[in-house]
Amino acid sequence: MKKVAVFMLFGQSNATGHGVPMEEKDIILSPLKNVFGLNREPNQSFDTEKLKFTGYTSYGMNLAENQDNTYSVANCLARLWQDEIDTGANLPDLYIIQIAIGSQGVYGMWYPDREKRLIPGKLGDVDISLYPFTIHILSLLSKHFEENEIEPDFIGIHWRGGEQETNQHTSSLEGRLKNDYIRIFNGMREALKYDAPIVLHKMPFVDVMKNTDPTGKSLDSMNYINGLFEELASELPKASVFDPFKAPHYDPYAWDKNLFRWDLIHYNPKTNNWVASEILNEYKSRS
Repeated sequence: MKKVAVFMLFGQSNATGHGVPMEEKDIILSPLKNVFGLNREPNQSFDTEKLKFTGYTSYGMNLAENQDNTYSVANCLARLWQDEIDTGANLPDLYIIQIAIGSQGVYGMWYPDREKRLIPGKLGDVDISLYPFTIHILSLLSKHFEENEIEPDFIGIHWRGGEQETNQHTSSLEGRLKNDYIRIFNGMREALKYDAPIVLHKMPFVDVMKNTDPTGKSLDSMNYINGLFEELASELPKASVFDPFKAPHYDPYAWDKNLFRWDLIHYNPKTNNWVASEILNEYKSRS
């Protein structure tokens, strides 16, 4: 059996690396030797029967939205992982599965009961029922491991979402949002046939929203969702919370907290590279 590490990134715009295009020097044009992904062209379909992994590039590897060559955590981790191996680190090959579309949360395209649909394209045109599509891909992933005698070592199911739900009043989220999250994550694990760790990324926009949300509605909802992530982490097996406030470059007095780009919603390249390095270092510490 060949051991491989498996990193899965799901969610919305901060999982796509929205609005943070890579500098030309960082774009991964040549497929990496030890990092592999699922290119959209052969894999983005409900009719796919077998997954086709190819050497990782920073373009074409998000199975949902067409927004490539960004400083997403997936692209950042791919580069860091390959650099570690190239400098002598004893790491297994890495498989990356990324499925994310901007602005789409649990009550958007991630809604579990949404009618099955798959229209590829860029943000604004793309329309994919993300939950059933993800379940389809993850069920094929478990078959891929079995057929190729691969022993997966799961880094985790990383969820970078929740922003869309901040548009709703807390009262409309109480009771149902928790159940829908549990349904989504349990469904992913069942499709995988593995009890993969779940990592919920908190949304650190609280300080920013104190200045940008005069109604307080979004701030209240964000605090509720962040608290819900903590609750889920304590109740679901092998679940945890990732807190971007712990970034060494976080500055509570900076207008952008040193975490975000100008829109105060999307993480800057430095933050996404730091998140990727934390994921890599955590894996190295337990291997």
